[in-house]
Amino acid sequence: MNKNKRQHLCFFAYATRLIEARRRAGRHNTADLYRTTRNWVCRFMNDKELDMRRITPAWIARFADFLRSEGLLPNSVRTYLSNLRAIYNQACREGLLPRLAGSPFEGLVPRKERGESRALDGKVLEEIAALRPGGTDKRKELALDLARFSLLVCGIPFVDLVRLTSANIQGNELVYRRKKTGALIRVGLTPAARGLIEKYAVEGNRYLFPILPADRAVGHEAYKALLGAYNRTLKEIGASLSTPVRLTSYTMRHSWATNAYRRHVPLSVISQALGHASEQTTRHYLAALDQSELNLANERVTGEFERLLATG
Repeated sequence: MNKNKRQHLCFFAYATRLIEARRRAGRHNTADLYRTTRNWVCRFMNDKELDMRRITPAWIARFADFLRSEGLLPNSVRTYLSNLRAIYNQACREGLLPRLAGSPFEGLVPRKERGESRALDGKVLEEIAALRPGGTDKRKELALDLARFSLLVCGIPFVDLVRLTSANIQGNELVYRRKKTGALIRVGLTPAARGLIEKYAVEGNRYLFPILPADRAVGHEAYKALLGAYNRTLKEIGASLSTPVRLTSYTMRHSWATNAYRRHVPLSVISQALGHASEQTTRHYLAALDQSELNLANERVTGEFERLLATG
């Protein structure tokens, strides 16, 4: 490797190159994360150029403090530090930065915090099932129906839902491959799920639901705009419920998994239904629920002992 190349490596230019490479490879989610991370670094540097050799433990600590001072939540800070580390490590693998005895990120990327469950309880789901948008608000009606359909078919994510076509209906089953993992999913169609499909059936439109244009392909940025609009509408719906909730495109997916777990459906079955690559991913989905179940189990086991201590 030419020593001159190691004398200076501009973070912005290098990160931009990685972002473009990830986009060409179709890894748009990674590209988006790298882009946001790059932008936060540039903001921290006041748009001044950063030589990547200056990424030291002290610099990383200051950057993390800056992110926290901007109001970012701990898991968001972790995400950007992790992606910055990935960019840095790639430069090392390419020989553009010297490999050090220890990583400058060691001990500085916090562990992911366990968040609250995003799942809805039975009463909220019943209200969503009964909800009828007032007036002629077709936007809210479609968003509600998409959320309802997602729950009815084991929490299908938006990215797969919008791409469903008549070819995905095989007999009385919905059959599709998850875009994220490639896992094959087969779900029996209930009368309510079939009713929603029939409600939006349009002759000549191959998609089951009218989200993607039928006459042209949709790029990543256009898809993100559609997802953003869907989430904004769901947010409005969630805020309008008798007990306001945070409703997003993933809420029904978490709700299906959580309610299946509460009904003692085996973890392996839930994992297969969600199309997860491993049960570990499913465990992450159910982490908050696991804790509440543990607390309840402890109360059942120690309840009599607690009562005796309290009256002793």
